[in-house]
This record gives sequence, C-alpha cells and structure tokens, in this order.
Amino acid sequence: MISKIKKFTLFFIENEEILLNRLQKKGIVEIETVEIEGFERKKISKTEIEETLKKVEFLKNILNEIEKENISQKLIITEKDEKEILKNFDLNKIYFDFLKLISEIDRRKRIINRIRNLKQEIFPLLNTDILFYQIFSLSNFSFFVFILPSKKKINALTEDLYIQKLEETGKNSIYLILFRKEHRDTAERLIKEIGGKFLVVRKWNKKIKEIYEKLEKLEEKNQNLILQLNEEKKKILDYKKEIYVFYDYFKNFYNFLLTKENLGLSRFVKGVKGWIKEKDVEILKKIVFEVSPESHLIIEDPQEGDNIPIILENNKFIEPFEIVTDLYGRPVYKNIDPTGHLSLFFAISFGFCLTDAGYGMLLILITSVLLKRFKFLPSFYKFLKLLLICGISTLFLGAITGSWFGDILYRVPYNIPIIKHLKNIVILNPLEGGDKATKFLLIALIIGYIQIIWGLILNVYNKLKNYSLKYCGESISLLLIQILVAIIVLGYILKLKMLVKIPSIFLILCFLYLMFEKAKTQKELMLKGFWAVYGVYSVIAGNLLGDVLSYSRLFGLGLTTSILGLVINQLVFMCKNIPYIGFFIAPLIFIVGHIGNLMINLLGSYVHTSRLQYLEFFTKFFEGGGRIFKPFKEERVYTVKISQ
Repeated sequence: MISKIKKFTLFFIENEEILLNRLQKKGIVEIETVEIEGFERKKISKTEIEETLKKVEFLKNILNEIEKENISQKLIITEKDEKEILKNFDLNKIYFDFLKLISEIDRRKRIINRIRNLKQEIFPLLNTDILFYQIFSLSNFSFFVFILPSKKKINALTEDLYIQKLEETGKNSIYLILFRKEHRDTAERLIKEIGGKFLVVRKWNKKIKEIYEKLEKLEEKNQNLILQLNEEKKKILDYKKEIYVFYDYFKNFYNFLLTKENLGLSRFVKGVKGWIKEKDVEILKKIVFEVSPESHLIIEDPQEGDNIPIILENNKFIEPFEIVTDLYGRPVYKNIDPTGHLSLFFAISFGFCLTDAGYGMLLILITSVLLKRFKFLPSFYKFLKLLLICGISTLFLGAITGSWFGDILYRVPYNIPIIKHLKNIVILNPLEGGDKATKFLLIALIIGYIQIIWGLILNVYNKLKNYSLKYCGESISLLLIQILVAIIVLGYILKLKMLVKIPSIFLILCFLYLMFEKAKTQKELMLKGFWAVYGVYSVIAGNLLGDVLSYSRLFGLGLTTSILGLVINQLVFMCKNIPYIGFFIAPLIFIVGHIGNLMINLLGSYVHTSRLQYLEFFTKFFEGGGRIFKPFKEERVYTVKISQ
C-alpha cells in the first residue's frame, strides 16, 4: 500500500548540525530546498570534501578493478572501528603511492605502444642489409623507400633517378630510389604514378634486423615491468577495509553538507521543510524536542499540486513484487499501490510460463543460496526473493502438470515409490494428448479474465475514493460488460436461458450508456457518432478479446518449456546407447540442455509475465507519475555499521 505522507516545516534557533545528524541517523525525512519569504540559503564550501572523495574514488576504482567488481559482501564494522580508521589511515600517502604506481604503469604502456608502432614501421625492411644512416649522410642526394606490387613494372626512368630493388616479400617488392635533391618532386610524382606506397625510414645506424631484435627485447622488458607493477598494485587489497570505510563516511558527509545547504537562514531563525511518513511524525517530534525545545514544528497534509513522494509499504510476502511496480513507475499519491494486487497473478503467471517442477526446485535452491550471500544488497535481495516465490509457484504448477525436467517422470520405472507419488498428484498434463492442451489454454485465459475483472474493480474503487459516484458511470459500465459477457457465455454452455436473456438486456443497456458517455465528450455530430461506435468497438476488441487472449502466451510459453525438455530427454536416451562414450555424453546433454532451457525460459517467463501486468492489468486502473521518497539517511554502499 501507499504510505500516508505528511508535510513538515520546522523553525529552530539551535545548532543545525546536531539536528541534521540526528535526522540522518534516523533516515525518516526527505528534506527539500527551503523557499520561505525572509529566509536565504547559505552556500557551503565542499572543495576539501570533494578532493578527499576523488582520492578515495581513485583507490576504490583500483580495488574494484582487481576484485572484478565483487559486490557479494559488505564489510561489517562497528562505530569504534570507523573512528579508528578515520583517525589513523593516511589517505594522502596511500593515494600518492598508488597514483605514482598507476602513472608508471601508464607510462610503460605508452612506451610499449611506441615500440610496437616502430616495429610495424620497420617490419617490411626486416631483411635489408642497408645502413640507412649512410644514405642520410649524402649531402647532395636524397632518397625514398617504397613498396610496389611485384607484378608492376617501373618504366620511364630518367638518368637523374637511380632505382634499386632491395628485396621481394611475397606479392610485393621494396625499392630504393636515389636522386639529387632538386629532383625530389620528379621522384615523388613517379612513385605516385606507378602506385607505390612510401615507407617511413629513419636514420638508423644499425641493420634493421638488429634494430627489430633490440625493440623486441625492450618491449619484453617493459611488459615484465608492467607485470611487476601490477603485482605491486594488488597490495591495495591490504587497505580494502580502510578505503571502503572512508568512501561510505565521506559520501554520507558530502550528502550531509548538500542537505545543510537546503536550510533556510534568517537573522535569528533557521528553517527546514520536507516530507515524512505519518507514522514517523512522533519520532520527528521527539528528536526536535530533544535537540531544540524552543523550535516550532508544523505538520500539514499534502495539498493539491504538491509533488508528493511515494513510499510503498507491504508485508514481507508482497514486498518482493515492488520490483515489478518500480520497473513501470510509482503510482501518484491518490492512486492505488498495485503491488499487492498483482502479486498472486504474477506468481501464478510466472509458474504457468515455466511449468516445470524440476526447474522450480533449481530456482528455489539457487535463490536460497544467493539470498544468504547478498543479504546486504537490498534491491538485489528483494529481486531474489521474488524469484524464490516464483520458483515455489513453478514447483507447484509443474508438479500438478507432471513436468519434472521435461517428461522424465514418464521415462523412469513406475515401480519406484517416489515416482508413484509424483504421478498421483498430476491433475492435468497438457502433453498427454486429447483435450488436455485445450483445457490448459482455457485455464490460462480464465486467469487472465479474472485479473482483468479485478483491474476494473480497482478502477471503480479508485474513482469512488477520489471522485463522487456521478463520475464513475463509465468505469462501472466497463466492469458490468466484462462480468455480463462471462455470465452469458456460461449460460450458453449450461444451456440456461435465464443466464442468457436477462444479462443480454443489461449488456445492451451498458453498451448504450457507454456510447452515450463517449458521444458526450464531443461537440460535432459526426464525431459523436464516431466515438460512440469506437467506444463499443474498443471494449470488445480490447477488454473482451485482445486483453483476455493475450494471456494465451502463458499456455504457449508453458508448452514450449515442456516440449523443449521432452526433446532434450529424447536426445539423452538416444545418446546413452552409443557404445563407450554414450555413458559420458548422455549426462552432459541432460545437464547442459536443461540448464539452457531453464535460462532461456526463465527470461521469457519474467518478461512476458511483466508485460501482462503492465499492458493488460495496469492499464485498467493505474495512474503513474509518482516519485520515489528519498530519505535523508546514511547510505552505505560497501560497509554495514553495527552497534557494539
């Protein structure tokens, strides 16, 4: 549900730091910028804190690079630990030591890049014996070295140009062209005309092969130095606890200063305003009274037009489904929290899509292990709890449809006791043939139909809560149409005329009323007629057909999981009879195949189940646009502080 929110304004005269410290530790208020006549905001210098944070960020990034972003655990510390670390850890020394180390690594990498560029540059000349510094020493002559495809011939040379083939490498030949300096343009034009590619030549005083070997040794030396420096860099792990403590402390202190800037200051009085949950108002009053007995605290209800923060509060079974709601967006304050209403439908729909008890057991096992490992990461922990609930749903629906890692239940001997019990609890196996698959599809559509009706009921409730009854006519008619159609269909199936005739009359009246409501919104006669007809069409094509039939994806995905599992098992039992290697191949196909099937269909189950909530359910009643409540509190990314 959506928590009741109150707006508060506080005027006080005592030291604001004591008050803000208490509020930050409690984490119960969201503080906004004060915009009260007569109050001003004071800019606080944060340069020193920002510099400290930059240093800690630098060290933290090195640490994360070495640990490969290992976020599985937070460090547990006490308040005493934190104080000792903040007092004794020499951040500046460690920062400059590792800055020097990283700078040296970067310098060595730049040297290696220059060496590789030089090696690439001289590689075509590797087998030449010319000492290029001797040619460079010719005072009146200049030269070019160029590469040319071997099939091309050099013609039209003048007596002013001397050309010599240095070597032939595969499809190309390398040439040296020598000329007097005044004939440089002629030589350059000739090389371009024949399609030659100029090679860069430096004033090397040794043979190219010797230079290349020397460069290779130099590159190897620098690579070894980088390896040594990287080993040295790992020493930062010795300071892991200190770095993380510094990061969390100074990040919170920086947020403290930002919040302090939002305070309003006048000559004698200070002011602060913000939002708080109604149930936390007494805690705020107690803090204010203890810190500033002379203060004046005003508690108000939110007003129309206020940008009210939204807090979702649900019990521990419903809370994991807040992940689904938050991915779509928070509802506005006057709307309904959809989390509790979607939870059961989401779990059932997810189980329907996966529909394999074996996969459900794996999902329960994996999430149970991960929940212990990631208990200090709230968002991920909540997501894992969602998957755990969905795993339980999958286990149940897989068991009653007889799917255990595909059709493995029907491939093992029947006389095994556990197999007998598992087969006895099968209610409907859609792969058995006959009308079983049709019944499976019908159940999926009924689930969808019920959820859509529930969405329409919530829409009526929401309208009644926020508006008067006279504004609820259209919402009530949409709900009645959905219910009456079901009664009429049931009447035809049971051949009860009373369930067809009377509901049909009410159905026609509902459609007529809906046409009237749609026509009423337009001024021109033609538009009135169009919207009256279109209103009826959209209900039939949308709520009654499109939205309900969309739930057939539960049937499709559930059947896909089962069939793929069946195919994997078929391959396993075919391979197990292969002489010698069948004993090894069959288990490998079983494990890899079923894990792959689980991963693929796990993603599909989550995506398509979420889609049903967002497009078929939320559209009936949900009004988005709410913003998340952002409390002023200590936010610890890497550490958890416990009381001693």
